[in-house]
Amino acid sequence: MPDTYHVFCGDRRQFWAAEQLRARGCVVLTHGVPGAEDWPLPAALAGKLLLPFPSFQGEYLRGKNGLPIAELLSRIRPGAQAYGALLGAHRADLEAAGAAVSDLYGSEPMTTLNAIPTAEGAIRLAIDASPITLHGAQCLVVGFGRVGRVLAQKLHAVSAYVTVAARKPADRAMAQTMGMQSDAPGVYAAGLAQYDFLFNTVPAAVLTAQQLGALKPSCILIELASRPGGIPEADCRALGLAYHFAPGLPGLCAPETAGRLYADCVLDSI
Repeated sequence: MPDTYHVFCGDRRQFWAAEQLRARGCVVLTHGVPGAEDWPLPAALAGKLLLPFPSFQGEYLRGKNGLPIAELLSRIRPGAQAYGALLGAHRADLEAAGAAVSDLYGSEPMTTLNAIPTAEGAIRLAIDASPITLHGAQCLVVGFGRVGRVLAQKLHAVSAYVTVAARKPADRAMAQTMGMQSDAPGVYAAGLAQYDFLFNTVPAAVLTAQQLGALKPSCILIELASRPGGIPEADCRALGLAYHFAPGLPGLCAPETAGRLYADCVLDSI
């Protein structure tokens, strides 16, 4: 008999993850998933457990219908396989309950493919937040990892003038080969006053209050890195700059794509 996949809570990504699992022939039960049938939670949880992505919010599984973590742990039986993201200290709790655990945050191909809806979501946010077009706008992308690279390429494709601020000389050189300008984070030798949009993807301090003061007052700042991020929010507020903290863009802007990707990565890992 095939394993049952239990899909828990979260947002619309979980709905589409469940749909993808069913499309690939799996037996799927959903618990607290928005828009899906709410199956009773069995007293003994075995099989595959798909936790939200990311998984936890305080002492609950993340989501509007969040399940208490303690209740989940009390029902897990040895042999269960739990999948999630950013499990933190609860990874040890899941393992102590008898589950084998896979944290897919930062795994491949999940991370690289998830950069696409993140980048598209950032562009959507920028368009909604600004009275000007991205076409012809001056954009600074700080960081040239997976998200930074995809975002810079997409901005360049819509005819924005893109500067990539990257720590590694090789990344700055790569940006130049793609037809973009390059700079070094923390240095910004090209000057900050020119930029209409600033996107940060680096989860470390990349801008000081003094540097923020050099930006034009109309500059839109979009923080894509996890907290505390690289842009000091309090300083942005004090200067009257338009700061947007944008976590979870795949779930907000492309839940079907992100959810199907999550399910595929789980199945591929098996």
